[in-house]
Amino acid sequence: MGGLLLLAGALAGCQRDRTIAVRGSIPSLDSSESPAAGVGVVALPYDRDSVLASMAQRAPTPKPNTARLDSLFASFRGPFLSYTALSYTAGIVRDSVEALHGRLTTTDHRSAGYRQESEQLRQLSDSLARMEARLHRARETLDRSRQQFVRESDSLRSIVRHWEDSTYQGYDSVVEQLTRNRGQEPSTDTTDATGWAHFRLRPGRWWLYAQAWDTSDPNAEWYWNLPLDSDTMLLSSRTGKRRPKY
Repeated sequence: MGGLLLLAGALAGCQRDRTIAVRGSIPSLDSSESPAAGVGVVALPYDRDSVLASMAQRAPTPKPNTARLDSLFASFRGPFLSYTALSYTAGIVRDSVEALHGRLTTTDHRSAGYRQESEQLRQLSDSLARMEARLHRARETLDRSRQQFVRESDSLRSIVRHWEDSTYQGYDSVVEQLTRNRGQEPSTDTTDATGWAHFRLRPGRWWLYAQAWDTSDPNAEWYWNLPLDSDTMLLSSRTGKRRPKY
C-alpha cells in the first residue's frame, strides 16, 4: 500500500505546468478578421456558463422577455453602421489627400508628374468634400436614432439587469469555492498589439473566458467560454458567440 502511495505521489510530481498561447481576433469594419488588442482573457478552473445556467435554473422568475430590446438594437444598428462605414472610408480618403498634398510640396511644379498628381488631388478633394457632407447627414441621423433608442431602451435594460443582479447574487462565493476545491487559481492576461496572450497553468481542467466589443454594433459583444483542449487557442468569430449586451 505504501508503495502505491509513493507511486501516486511520484506521478503527480511529474505533472508539469502548461504554457498556453491564446490569439484573439474579431471582424473589423470591412468584415476581415483582425487581431484583437487589449482584450482581457481569463483562464478559469471551472465552466463559467455551467455555473450561470445552474443559478438561472434556480431563479424564482424567468429571464425577462428581450424581444422589444432586440428590435431596438436592430433598428439602431442601421444608422450606426452607415455612419461608421462612411467615417472609415472618409478617413482613408482624407489620409490619401494629406499624403498626396505632402508629395506635391516637394515635386517640381513644371514636371508632368506634378500636373498629374495635382489633378488627382483635386478629384480626391472634391470626393472628400462630398463624402464629408454625407457623413454630416449620417451623424445627424445617428444622433436622432440614439436619442430615441436611449429613451425606449433604458427602462427595458434596467429590468434585465435587475433580474441578473438578483439571479446571480452569490456567484463570486460559488466560484471561489470551486477554485478552492480544485486548487487552481484563475489566471489573467491581456492580448497585445498582435492579439496574443500567454498563460502558464497548473495541471487540471481549464476554460478560457473573454469578451470583446463588436465593432459593427455598440449593443453587441463577442463572447468566449472555451474548454482548454490545446496549447494554442484561437478566440475568433468562429469560436466565439456574438451576443447582445443587455
